[in-house]
Amino acid sequence: MKKIHHLALVTNNLELTLNSLNIKKSDIQEVFIDHEQKNTIYFVYIKENNLWLEIIVPTNENSTTYNFAKKFGLGLHHLGFTTNNLEETEKNYVSRPMVFKIGNYKNKVECFGGEISTIFMAIKGLILEFVYNVQKK
Repeated sequence: MKKIHHLALVTNNLELTLNSLNIKKSDIQEVFIDHEQKNTIYFVYIKENNLWLEIIVPTNENSTTYNFAKKFGLGLHHLGFTTNNLEETEKNYVSRPMVFKIGNYKNKVECFGGEISTIFMAIKGLILEFVYNVQKK
């Protein structure tokens, strides 16, 4: 199994989410405005577990997470794993039954090491994201 890199929560109420998890606003290490997916992402490093927490807030009704936030208010959206080869990971997963590729994205997230490429896969109700740090080639 690959290393879990992050857990991603979607919420329509950042304050409630932070309070529920006993996280202070000062614990947020980076805020990323994702114009493509229309989300604001807050990154918190959980050192006790050696992983990142993404708190995703949809910015409008066209957001990729809007319906999720509307339905659940707050919930686990996806698990993020690191990968050294996105193409190999994609081939491995799309060849499996019941797996649907959601999409690929490229962004610059400083707390993840700079430029990253990602791929999202859905297996029934489970969403997996695979993160490749381009700058660590």
